[in-house]
Amino acid sequence: MKKTSVKLILSVAAFLGANTWLIMKGASKGAADFFISPVVEETLVFILLQIIVIAVYFIRPLTGWKSRLIYWCISEFLVIATVLFWGVIIVGPIWNTML
Repeated sequence: MKKTSVKLILSVAAFLGANTWLIMKGASKGAADFFISPVVEETLVFILLQIIVIAVYFIRPLTGWKSRLIYWCISEFLVIATVLFWGVIIVGPIWNTML
């Protein structure tokens, strides 16, 4: 259970880091860097968050099926909540602006 707790703490830290980044960008009125649009930047943050969740799992993977289930359910819920909150609810469907 200790290994599961450590992995969940790392997953929550990645979730908080991604949301903090998006809050800071929102506070600066959505200003993205010079060569990157806000849509691309948010999409990259979402992809990076998912990659971190996967990487945290595969570094010394969990052995018990209950631990794996708990980790994946909580971690994926946090990723989906971030994408839905920032990508759909706050900004509107950001990927529709790319068309």
